[in-house]
Amino acid sequence: MSRNTSIFLILLALLCTGIFWFQHRFYRTPVEIPLQEERQFVSGTRHMDDVPAINEPEFESIASADVYLNDAGYGVVVQVGRSVRFYPFQILVWHQAVNDTINGRDLLVTYDPLAGTSNVYDRTDTFGVSGKLWNSNTLLYDQTTQSLWSQLRGEAVDGPLSGTTLTRYPARILTWSDFKSEYPSAQVLSRLTGFDRDYTQDPYDGYAESQAIWFPLDNEDTRLPPKSLVYGLVQENIAMAFPVDTFEEFDTIQAIVEEDQVLLPSYWFAWSSLYPETQIYSVNK
Repeated sequence: MSRNTSIFLILLALLCTGIFWFQHRFYRTPVEIPLQEERQFVSGTRHMDDVPAINEPEFESIASADVYLNDAGYGVVVQVGRSVRFYPFQILVWHQAVNDTINGRDLLVTYDPLAGTSNVYDRTDTFGVSGKLWNSNTLLYDQTTQSLWSQLRGEAVDGPLSGTTLTRYPARILTWSDFKSEYPSAQVLSRLTGFDRDYTQDPYDGYAESQAIWFPLDNEDTRLPPKSLVYGLVQENIAMAFPVDTFEEFDTIQAIVEEDQVLLPSYWFAWSSLYPETQIYSVNK
């Protein structure tokens, strides 16, 4: 065998070994995928802040708000000490985030009409609406780092703070009729937001009554109809859903869980997509 042939065979062997090693690494070794590729972020609006958050909320009396609020309409009830405030969905549907301070406590009040979910969080920053969505659930952003935060999970899913979570603050969901009866002296988020919106109109009119889901989902769980309302709970890394139709009253669900656990309202499709291992609570247990 000539010297040139030997060199050729050696080079060929090295090349084959390199290809084999690369394939082994590629197929056997986990590859770190950038977050944007493994999580389907989509644009819901053209620009950041097209849905404007309320950063300097004003409040009005029950009597003043009663002029325009629908008795059957829902809202978020937040209590800090003796102070109680009502954030009507009629306003939140146009803004989705309110940066508020109650009795010195900085809170973020959120509502996502697409996912049917409202959450309240302790905050150390001011948050806005990014215009992007993940699993048909709005992504908020913090003004300091502009990291993206899942409104439902309360977790930064992209940016410098990725993996950080917000602490949930207990809140209730009540109709306007029930709230004004139970809290006649409370404060109500004012219509005077600084933005030109018709708070007697719903920009998502008809969405709740249809089965349409407007944006992609990472996971579709057919155990319940997609827009079934559930109260979700995450405890010790276990996600659980309580179907609203199964229980007569919210207090019935609250009595099942520990007193300090925060139940989160949501459409089933959004909850199960963001918490794919969710267990559905059965009254027959």
